[in-house]
Amino acid sequence: MLLNYSKKLVLILFGLFLSFLFLEVLIRLSLNFFPNEYLPTYGIYQKSFPVIGHKNIPNSSGIWNREGFSKVKINSKGWNDYERTYKKNDNTIRVAIVGDSFIEALQVDKSVAIGSIMESWLIDNCSVISDDHTFEVLSFGASGWGTSQMYLTIMNEIILYEPDYVVLAFFPGNDLKNNIYDLELNPYKPYFELKNEELVLIRLPEIDNDIKKQIYRFFRDNLMIVQFIREPLVKLFASNESMIQNTYSDEKSISDYDKKTELIYGATWGNNLDSIFVINAWELFESILLKTSKDLNNHNSQLLTLIVSRGEIVDYEKDYVLDGPDYSLRENNKRSNIFYPEDRLENFGKDNNIPIISISRYMSNYNWSKKIGVTKFHGFGDNLGAGHWNENGHKFAGEIVGQKICEIYN
Repeated sequence: MLLNYSKKLVLILFGLFLSFLFLEVLIRLSLNFFPNEYLPTYGIYQKSFPVIGHKNIPNSSGIWNREGFSKVKINSKGWNDYERTYKKNDNTIRVAIVGDSFIEALQVDKSVAIGSIMESWLIDNCSVISDDHTFEVLSFGASGWGTSQMYLTIMNEIILYEPDYVVLAFFPGNDLKNNIYDLELNPYKPYFELKNEELVLIRLPEIDNDIKKQIYRFFRDNLMIVQFIREPLVKLFASNESMIQNTYSDEKSISDYDKKTELIYGATWGNNLDSIFVINAWELFESILLKTSKDLNNHNSQLLTLIVSRGEIVDYEKDYVLDGPDYSLRENNKRSNIFYPEDRLENFGKDNNIPIISISRYMSNYNWSKKIGVTKFHGFGDNLGAGHWNENGHKFAGEIVGQKICEIYN
């Protein structure tokens, strides 16, 4: 009797294995026939590395369809960029751009992302270089990064590529928050603090070698079924997190964490500037920026800082942004100065010889000078005007940054 049960169990397990195998093969074959708009997101994941923390898994590939669309191929060093060599040619002027998800640019094909646009503009339009010289632009981006990770990546990885210029992209929407452990609570990232006006690396990223997670990652990276199951779970947890945040807001039950988050959010609109927590956050960011500039100068490289645009400012008519009854950024004084990061960093850049590129100035001037209609630089499909740069945004930003680099080189 026991033998019969064992045979039945083996047959059941074998049947499940065959079904699983059939489904895996079917999914892989079906992907070749799906139109792009119906392809699900899969195959693009991050892991934590020593020193710099998380970035994309080297040599991975897949589809990005959560916002925008692209067929992604990560290079051998873990960047959503073309394959690069450390050694540059003698006749090459090399530019590196580093930042968070705006520079990672999974939402568009890398051929139309900011790095490629910068390179094309410089080669085609920067006439100050001789005919036997050329430009090359390398992209280093990872979603969720703050300035701490950008600095460590510049000094531990990017500098190996011998860049003549490094463009550090600062996104006011969350980069201040990303630098602060008490708000991020992510042990797989590095963090600095200011102690006696000196930058101190207080946390190195943990490397998650838990055996259960390693087993999960093995199956995730090699089985499409696991990847397909993972996507709806990610969306579900994101939805639950949003629901929890709304509950906090409705009940006006705000913890210390929520208060600090609110302070930092307001700080990027010119509010809460007398808060010690906000003062320290801005000083931490600016100290990292200044150290990056000085350390790059020691390697014969120059830092430029790009302030990334926010769609709620630049993608709408001026009257709508400033005085609209439903959308006004000044409503209830929640946003005292919509260009506060630009104002602050432009002054900081002048004092410390760091060129600042305020892309919001250019985008808003471009749209606000129009008599009819605006160009949407952010968002995709039904969500235009919010989110990451679309092709319009990458093209506009890439050309402006290219012009600035050409001016500096001259």
